[in-house]
Amino acid sequence: MIAKLSDYIVSPLALGTHENYECVKAGKTMLREYEGKWGIPGSFVASMMDEMVLLKACERERIPVASYTKFERMVILSVIGALRSASIDPRSSEVLFIIASTKGNIELLDERQGNVYPPERVLLTESARQITKWFHNPNEPLVVCNACISGLSAQIEACRILAANLYRYVIVVGADVLSPFIISGFQSFKAVSPGLCRPFDEDRIGLNLGEAAACVIYGEVANNPLAQGTWVATNGAIRNDAYHISSPSKTADGAYRALRSTLEVQDISNIAFINVHGTATLFNDEMESVAIGRMGMEHIPANGLKGYFGHTLGASGVLETLISMEAVEDHTVLATKGFEHIGVSRNINLSDTHRETKGSSFLKMMSGFGGCNAAMLFRRYENIPIEWRFAVPYSYNATHTIHLTERETSVDGMEIRTEASGMPLLKYLYQTHIRDYPKFYKMDPLCKVGFIASELLLEAESRAEGVERFVEREDRAVIFVGNSGSLCADRRYQDTIQHTDDYYPSPSAFIYTLPNILTGEVAIRNHYHGETSFFMRDSGSDVRTLMERALRSPGTRSVIGGWIEIQDENRFEATLYIIK
Repeated sequence: MIAKLSDYIVSPLALGTHENYECVKAGKTMLREYEGKWGIPGSFVASMMDEMVLLKACERERIPVASYTKFERMVILSVIGALRSASIDPRSSEVLFIIASTKGNIELLDERQGNVYPPERVLLTESARQITKWFHNPNEPLVVCNACISGLSAQIEACRILAANLYRYVIVVGADVLSPFIISGFQSFKAVSPGLCRPFDEDRIGLNLGEAAACVIYGEVANNPLAQGTWVATNGAIRNDAYHISSPSKTADGAYRALRSTLEVQDISNIAFINVHGTATLFNDEMESVAIGRMGMEHIPANGLKGYFGHTLGASGVLETLISMEAVEDHTVLATKGFEHIGVSRNINLSDTHRETKGSSFLKMMSGFGGCNAAMLFRRYENIPIEWRFAVPYSYNATHTIHLTERETSVDGMEIRTEASGMPLLKYLYQTHIRDYPKFYKMDPLCKVGFIASELLLEAESRAEGVERFVEREDRAVIFVGNSGSLCADRRYQDTIQHTDDYYPSPSAFIYTLPNILTGEVAIRNHYHGETSFFMRDSGSDVRTLMERALRSPGTRSVIGGWIEIQDENRFEATLYIIK
């Protein structure tokens, strides 16, 4: 039985999970208006850490401030807090760290900040290594970079790892901090509200952003009376809209499929509430209401927490899960702060006041750029054996392989000859073998490499096996692993906001700064509604393992993906497989 052993939240509201919950229950928020901060034109509303509070907390824990970035300090503090109530030695080889984040130390790209950290610290893999080094953990950390569902994706991956008996404990941390990079990016989409956000309300006009770090430790516990009251992760699923990289499906295809897969063979009679993503953007809230309606769950109480914390990006999936656990223990459905009058097409059961509940479980929903959606069901253990839904192990077969570098391309061992190299090679391969997807020219280097490689691979599969292309399917996952991720796109976008006299943040440039957009592009092109995820590792040594874990998820029968690394526009490598 996979259970929560301990947890801790570091947020602008408070330090500690229960302390944060009490602030939320009291209706508190740290959302404030910031005018001219970081030289960003105009104002924005956000929830940001008090630097003195963070400094004093680091001093108490003897964390050298000069050695760690703000992002890393917040992560370390959240893990220290969680370890206090868990009998776990983080130095053990039986403990794995999973870090969930959208952009980590992205502010290190800003030349105006006078950064003193090595340039490689902008990589989430290097930042994660520095964090685990503090705890003397011997294992390479796993980084989940799956846009706004990262925190929930990381918890799903942790449960799969524990169910496969690969580690005894998994420490999951979701974290993000705000910077001009992130604020300007969301502003470029016209998605930021000038006032306090109003989730699901008829007058909602956008989101507020926030920063936080939230840690949860999972482990295997026996089904016995001593576990009474333990929080158990019973099931979870990730599904893609296969609709658009920056706009949610109007029919909520991904969210509905994630809910359906999560709740299959599950008893929902004791669900206290659905904790929604609830960003207060026009289309996301509408999409979630449609998904809940399609599931016939409008009667179940629902709530959102963005009005208290803002949208904390990679932290939100963990933070909001922990606050929801506290609420169920307190027999409370928390009010959706900022909500007054329903402003979505489905009449879901929201409230602007706290309500009592007798339920002992809750459902968590998340969605994000790249068409990704996730859902997870959490339940209090009540002497009824609960097991994580995990497909029976079977043998896996890599049916097709492609290796693509800036100078050569081979599919199933057959070389594609050309004198072109670098980006001209990708252009040649597109114009020679694909030709019918002009969106290719708008993509960043990561997506161009991944798109070309996946297209050639899928064409090889189609020719060899007679597999029909472009047919909607949910049984195929898309899993990519890399080290640098979207760093090329990050640098390109940073150039657009680097100077106030030449400030032109572009939504089309910002969207590609999320590496999981590649998984969305492949899903959209091929009508794949299955799981899509982007992981970050130092090397491609365990790519097959990550892909195979996705295959063991119920309903998944094949996976396309693999290792993809982009140094710059003229240095790249992709080794992709189709595994069945």
